[in-house]
Amino acid sequence: MKKTLLLAAALLLTCGILGAQEKVRPANEKTQYNTVFDLLRAEPGVMVSPGGTDGQMPQIVIRGVGTNSGQTQPLFVVDGIITDNVTYLRPEDIYSVEVLKDGTSSIYGMQGQNGVILFRTKQVVEAEQRAAEAAKAEKKAAREARRKKK
Repeated sequence: MKKTLLLAAALLLTCGILGAQEKVRPANEKTQYNTVFDLLRAEPGVMVSPGGTDGQMPQIVIRGVGTNSGQTQPLFVVDGIITDNVTYLRPEDIYSVEVLKDGTSSIYGMQGQNGVILFRTKQVVEAEQRAAEAAKAEKKAAREARRKKK
């Protein structure tokens, strides 16, 4: 019984997480957006009020007005770090944008009640790729060293 419940919970969580679509932009693509908010305006289901210049955040709505707090601002996560202000981001530095709404934003708890916008920057993605390549080379070297010992 416990295994069945755990399997069902894992499937629901996986389906919920996979339901969100990450929009990856090619590395050599020239950006057509002036600000990160212009980029967000192009995302389906995201409403951005006019503004977002001079370092001020415009009003962004994904899921409507929160019933408990009266707020509409979604949670912003840049490279795994929760932040309140994303005006410092440049559209050319963004590798991908993912908008979480409905049940998928529940992994962030009450902070994600108005939706979550995940940004991944090109610098972090490149660092992850370099780290993966280094780990792969290290495993290969260790495997060859074990073969030589035999």
